[in-house]
Amino acid sequence: SGLLSAKFVCSAGGIKSDKSAELTPTPIVDCPPIKDPLEGRPTPPVGPCVATKLEIKDEVKTLSPGNYCGGLTVSGSSMVTLNPGVYVISGGKLTVTDTTSIKGENVGFFFTEKATLSFDRQTEINLTAPKDGIMAGLLIFEDPNNEAGIKHKITSDNARTLLGTIYLPRGSLEIDSDAPIADQSAYTAIIAWELKLKAGPTLFLNSDYAATDIPVPDSLIGG
Repeated sequence: SGLLSAKFVCSAGGIKSDKSAELTPTPIVDCPPIKDPLEGRPTPPVGPCVATKLEIKDEVKTLSPGNYCGGLTVSGSSMVTLNPGVYVISGGKLTVTDTTSIKGENVGFFFTEKATLSFDRQTEINLTAPKDGIMAGLLIFEDPNNEAGIKHKITSDNARTLLGTIYLPRGSLEIDSDAPIADQSAYTAIIAWELKLKAGPTLFLNSDYAATDIPVPDSLIGG
C-alpha cells in the first residue's frame, strides 16, 4: 500500500510496483539517465582525531567539530548538542540509540573509511546543514571513494528536521520509521545509490528553498 506523490516522477530504468501501490502522477519511464549532480564535489579535510570510539551515555554534552575516529555512539538518555561545523566520522559508525536526542544547527557529517549512520527508533534528531564553507548545503556527505553498498539507516520516529542535502554516492539509505521523516524541514534533497522505504515511513522531500538560508547546491536546482 505504498504511495509516491510528487509534481513530477521520472525514471530512467523503468518501474515495478504492486497493484496496491499508488503512484501520483503516473511515472514517465523513458527519461535519460543523468550524471551524479554532485560528482566532483570536494571532500572536507579529515584532520587528526579529536576523539577515538567516543561513547556518550546518559549525559548532557556539547560536541565540537572534528574527526571522530572509530565512530561516535550516543546512548541511554543522553542529550547532545553539536556546535556548528563539519563532523568527520571515520572508520566506524555514528550511532544514536535508546531515548537520546541530538541536535545541531549548521552542521555537516562526512563519512569516510566505511563509516555508517544509524538513527534508532526512540531517538530525537534535529539537524540543519551548514550555511557556508566546504559543506554548505550538505547535511550528510559520504566519501565517494567508499566501497559500494554501505548501508545507512534512519529508523527514528522523531527525525522531523533534516534540513539540507543527503549525499550518498556509493551508499544505501534505508528509512524504516513509523512517523513522518523530515516533514518540518524547509527542504531535504537525497542523492543516493539506493533508497529503501520500509513498511511504516512517510518521507517528505520538501522544496521550499526560499524559507531557509541553508543553500541548495547549484547543480540540484532544476535538476
